[in-house]
This record gives sequence, structure tokens and C-alpha cells, in this order.
Amino acid sequence: MAFQELSNSDKKQLEFEVVSKKTRQRLTRLLREAVQHEDINIQIYRQNGAVNIAHNILGLRFYILEADAWGDYHPSEHSWHAGEIEILMHRPDTIQWVETIGDLLQSGIMDLDSVNKILEEEKQSFLFYNESSYGVNDIYVHILTPADIPVENNEKEHPNIRLLVDRMDLALKNNDLSGVLHTSASIFETLAKDIVNLDTVQDKTLASFFDRYRKDSKLPTPVLDYMLDIYKQRNTEPLAGHGSLDMPTITLEQAIVLSEMTKAFVRIERNLAFNEPTIDTKKAKT
Repeated sequence: MAFQELSNSDKKQLEFEVVSKKTRQRLTRLLREAVQHEDINIQIYRQNGAVNIAHNILGLRFYILEADAWGDYHPSEHSWHAGEIEILMHRPDTIQWVETIGDLLQSGIMDLDSVNKILEEEKQSFLFYNESSYGVNDIYVHILTPADIPVENNEKEHPNIRLLVDRMDLALKNNDLSGVLHTSASIFETLAKDIVNLDTVQDKTLASFFDRYRKDSKLPTPVLDYMLDIYKQRNTEPLAGHGSLDMPTITLEQAIVLSEMTKAFVRIERNLAFNEPTIDTKKAKT
């Protein structure tokens, strides 16, 4: 039994998981090293295997290698494959990305411990493991629950959007309406930091780098204006950003709308972020 497609339950749990650009960059370096070989023909075989695994997940055409009479490949073939390796980790959405990594691990192209080390260091909420049965090692994915995700400092929000969405849902369930506002603003700030992807903004407030986020984001201007207004409201709403003797003014109806809008904006931003033009695959063959 090889690595299987994620179940509907797994996909639901990972709905708001963000695989950061830094995680994707680090795994790209790992993949690049994994497929390297001093013999360029062996290297392109490895690259082709990884590329076709990724294409299979994305529903793209497979690339069939065809050598010349000497058993070699045209320089353009090597160039195309090198380019595909560089974009392989950046093209898929979260669900596709997890399944791609699982297949790369199952095929032996990537190393399990090395992959998990990066996922742990980047605080992703899933890891991979292998389970041996009948002499065959099969790869599985383990998705951490919010309770399993460590929060190193209670004064700081964990950078995982899925955890924040769970907190927002819990706040709404408990009728903690100011908590819904607070967590929604934290989700917007976390999403913006991932989209901007600069070390210089990681310790900044959303308001301080919002102009840069507005430039990098693909969301419409009215949506971005709404997000900034919510962030500013958090700082003035009683019990949302600061302790207060006043009662919160946010209503249940407003909190419900905010919760659903926040989730929608996350989905849209992530879909837009990964719906970028891809490398020309005209040469790919079925």
C-alpha cells in the first residue's frame, strides 16, 4: 500500500493550513540536492521522476524523456527540468503540496527525516511517518490537532492560520464576540506576513506594513480596506485588543459575518497566490 490521497477529513483539517514561502523554499533546496548527480543523465532521470509525480497531483501532462541516438538529452531538456524542479514546491496549493511531498517520500526521492525537520522548524501542523508492513515501508501524514501545536510564548500568536481559525470558531461558539474580532485581526496579520514574506515585517504590526501588503496582495482594494478597518477596530473594541471596563459593542450578527468573511478572504488570497502563470509545458508529452 503506497502513499494514499488525503481523506476528506484530512483535507478539511488542512483547509486553512498555510505552507509558508520559506517552507517551500527550504524544501526546494532539499529537492534540488536530492535529484543532483555527477552524471547529468542520471540527474535528469531523477528530475523527471520528481516532475512527473508533481504533474500527476496537479493533473498536468507527463513528460516522457526521449534520448538521442547516443543516449543523451538536448541541453534544453536539462534546462526545462531544472526549471520545473525550482517551481515544483511553489505551484501547488496546500492539499496538493502535502500529497506531492508524500509521493516524493514514498518514491524515495526525498528523505523523511530531512523533510520532517524542516516542517517542525517552520511550525507546520503536519508531519510524515512511515509504517512498515509485509516488508514494505508506507508513508502516511499525521495532522496535528490545535492542542498538539506548541505555543512557545503566550504573549504571541502561533503563526499557523489553521490554529487561529480554530480559536476564532471557539470564540464564536462561546459567544466571545470580542475574541472573534481579536482573532480575525490576528489571522489577517498572519496572512499578510506570509504574503509579504520579508524578515523585516515579521515583528511588525499589520498597520505598519499594510501598504507593502496592499502592493503584494492580489485581493481587491475594498477587501483590503475592510481587513485594515477590522485590524484598527481590534485596537479600540473593548476586550478585543486591550483590557477595558466597557462592554464590547460588536454584535453576534457582526461576529458571524466577520468569522465567515475572514475564512473566505484566507481561501481567496491563498488561491490567488498559487494561481500564477506556470512554466510553458508545450513540450510535455502524454
